[in-house]
Amino acid sequence: MRIGEKLISNTTYLFLDWFAVSTLSFLFWFALGKTLQKSELGIVSTSIYFAILVSSFVSLGINIALQKLIPEIKKKKGPKVLPSIVKLSIKPLIVSLIFTSIVLIVFSSLFSNFLKLPESIILICALSIVGISFFAFFGSILYGLQKMKRFFLTDFFQILIRLALSIIMIFIGFSYFGPLVAFCLGLLIASFFRIDLNYFRNNNISFSYKKLFDYAFPALISTLAASSIIYTQPVILTAIRNVEVTGIFTIAFVISSPILVLVTVLTSALFPIISELSADHRMKDRQSYLIAIVLRYALFLILPVSILLIVFSKYAVLLFSSAEYLESTLYFPFLVPAAMLNGIGGIFTSNLYAIGRPKTQRNIMVFTALFFLSVSIPLTSYFPKAFGLCLTYLITMLIYFMLSFVCIRKYLKIKFFMGDALRVLFSALLVLLILFILSNFVQTILAAVLILIPTVLFYLFFLFFIKFYRVEDVRILEFFGKRIPVIGKYFLTIADFIKKRLK
Repeated sequence: MRIGEKLISNTTYLFLDWFAVSTLSFLFWFALGKTLQKSELGIVSTSIYFAILVSSFVSLGINIALQKLIPEIKKKKGPKVLPSIVKLSIKPLIVSLIFTSIVLIVFSSLFSNFLKLPESIILICALSIVGISFFAFFGSILYGLQKMKRFFLTDFFQILIRLALSIIMIFIGFSYFGPLVAFCLGLLIASFFRIDLNYFRNNNISFSYKKLFDYAFPALISTLAASSIIYTQPVILTAIRNVEVTGIFTIAFVISSPILVLVTVLTSALFPIISELSADHRMKDRQSYLIAIVLRYALFLILPVSILLIVFSKYAVLLFSSAEYLESTLYFPFLVPAAMLNGIGGIFTSNLYAIGRPKTQRNIMVFTALFFLSVSIPLTSYFPKAFGLCLTYLITMLIYFMLSFVCIRKYLKIKFFMGDALRVLFSALLVLLILFILSNFVQTILAAVLILIPTVLFYLFFLFFIKFYRVEDVRILEFFGKRIPVIGKYFLTIADFIKKRLK
């Protein structure tokens, strides 16, 4: 498969993974909310998030290192090196898991009192951490090998088990134990479907711990730094303001998150390809071109989505929650641009890691996190409600974007498609003007949707009129046209139409 097709394929399966997991996760929590009491739901959510948080430390950054090293070393030495990488990297993970499990079991009463959970739940958390860790570990191998279809199917399988088993166990009377056992079993069972026995066959190819941890430790620190920016926000806001302000802010933050998700999917699809190309120093121009292409598509997607969210923020909030959260629309002008800057900055920092600059990525993330933590408290205290925190987040993401841009330019001469970027910007501003005028006539969610559809079509057609589309866009349409039944022929028709105009 050619690099372009591989990028499209990766993006498709990763997007399907995100969509399926997000949908089933929503159904999982929806089912729990309808069947469990508030205290029982609190036990489930606290236990699951505690297990996820601890597992991020347990991995020691090895999972991210594997996503980078497997495609690169496989390209250099061939697939025979894979068992050496897997066997060497799984050993510290097992040691870390054993140590963590012993600590949780020995001090289970202490954790139980601190988290306000039954002691038996701490033992289930320990087993869940094992499940999360192995599921993520073998998922990183599939990701590094760019077996995204299997990655998606196993992810879908584990959350389907979680949802179905939770409902059954709650129905027969297991209460909050049902979802926790289902969560754990889903991960453990699905982990077996991510394992290939060829990972453990004998070979004589060596792989060093130094190489592994040169990438693992910076990745661990970067993950912790990124988490400190996202997960401390509700804590800071609650401590300085109150839980009501935090709840309103959370709605705005969650609704703006799809912008970041769209860019993250594209970035994740590109990451193993850039890592593979880094095996050959002559491929720098190719790396630069692919990063520029992904940035082009990121702007193409997120600019109109951002405008739609800001203009129709009221209806987005009503659709997602209720009228009592309408105050959250005041935060959209801060959080939406911040999400855009976060996503684009992520393209650059992710690829800094992929080209072999993990310490540069680590330094950017640590500086960004320290800036956020040092500024967020005084600004949140000074400005009313959540405006100070929103402003801090926006400024932080602007600094993050600028640092990542400057650093990536030091190593790769990325030739940005400035003409295409300006075309997208002009089209997006025109859409903004149209929506701003039409929004005065919108009174319901249905009316907003009816306006949304022709506006999106106008955006796509106007880009064609100002000659935005390229040969790469035709290839994408042809890729999907040949693989999607029934409607695929329409993709091919559009591809032929654009191709004729490009000649």
